[in-house]
Amino acid sequence: MRSGVHRFPRQDRVVFGRPAASALVEEADRLGCSRLLLVCSPSARASSYVDKIAGALGDRLAGMHFEMLPHSPRECVIGAADAARAASADLIVAIGGGSVIDACKLAQQVLWLDLDREEDLDRLPKGIDPDRSADLANASGALVRSIAIPTTFSGAEFTSFAGVTVSSTRVKEVFDHPLQVPCTVILDPEATIGVPNWVLMSTGIRAVDHCVETFCSPASLPYADAMAVEALRILLETLPKLKAHPLDLNLRLQAQLAMWLAILGPSGGVPVGASHGIGRVLGGAFGVPHGRTSCMLLPSVLRWNAEANAERQRGLGERVGHPDRPLAQVLEELVEALEEPTRLRQAGLGESDLIELAERSVASGFLSGNPRPVRGTGDVMEILRLAW
Repeated sequence: MRSGVHRFPRQDRVVFGRPAASALVEEADRLGCSRLLLVCSPSARASSYVDKIAGALGDRLAGMHFEMLPHSPRECVIGAADAARAASADLIVAIGGGSVIDACKLAQQVLWLDLDREEDLDRLPKGIDPDRSADLANASGALVRSIAIPTTFSGAEFTSFAGVTVSSTRVKEVFDHPLQVPCTVILDPEATIGVPNWVLMSTGIRAVDHCVETFCSPASLPYADAMAVEALRILLETLPKLKAHPLDLNLRLQAQLAMWLAILGPSGGVPVGASHGIGRVLGGAFGVPHGRTSCMLLPSVLRWNAEANAERQRGLGERVGHPDRPLAQVLEELVEALEEPTRLRQAGLGESDLIELAERSVASGFLSGNPRPVRGTGDVMEILRLAW
């Protein structure tokens, strides 16, 4: 008999298909917040979209912070918390992709616990907390929460865990707390307009990765299965159309909605596999954008896992209209159609880098949820050679 537990994140609302400027004002009023800090990447300094949101806030705007870097370095987490303190902010608004949103998620804990140094993060528990049991017994600050306005399709805004990189070692750590999840997500398709097309396409494949590794997980859940199938169906149809018609706001919204459905498995406690596990290391240690790690790894991980879950892979392919071809082939062709890289060497990795990547991946502890057990560096090298 199948059994399991699906855990819902402590997220109040998802507002979609509306301009973020007006939606954010309404959410601030609903939450009783009057001092909002906007947090973005440096490239957003010249963004008319961010200016529009700032202007709509009026005297609710407490400050703007443009120092968030890729892969959420620890120093950016502390920097965002320091900016919130300096502005006396009672709400953090993350505008950006997964790196901005993850850093803001952990910055909340930094504020709650009154931490002020990168080393202080070592006091926090690491890893995903499946029981959402973390408490704030030691909290000394106000419970400042966040709202996310995502500009990509990575899905970080729907999870309670945050991936953060230690710059000195290039090791990515995961911090989880049930209240880290943004209390509100605003899906405004206009927010994605200024983002390079390759970022949208590759993070679209990241959403595909969430669907596939959720459905193919040995610990999959019925609710998550249904969401993954519907999300993958939409993404397979929408992403090529969006590639051809990049200014179509309805297509952008459809991709956003599919991204939301796609992440409901991981956010509900379904463990993901080696594509995500190796990808976290590939991003943190080698600087490869997370969307592109999925482009290069997912088909090869599926091929390596087929020994353990070929039937499950076939079942997913059948449900999304591809009953006669291997799922790995279908997805590899999708990546190629989006003109994204399918090989690790296209990211500039040399053969000598593969051993380091394999060793770091095994040491990371991120591979425990893979359908086919990963028993050591040799197994990871087999996957990497398939992806090379």
